[in-house]
Amino acid sequence: MFRYKTILGNRLSSRKESTQMTETAIKLDVLNRMTELGMPKSYKVVC
Repeated sequence: MFRYKTILGNRLSSRKESTQMTETAIKLDVLNRMTELGMPKSYKVVC
């Protein structure tokens, strides 16, 4: 929640509950994509 609120803001801009749910889903998708881009690519090294 800290990262969500820090990056994407503390409030929702939508008024209706259905559009708030959509807005939250979109924001979570964006946050997950940003996290995925920042993760290192790991692979097994065979000697």
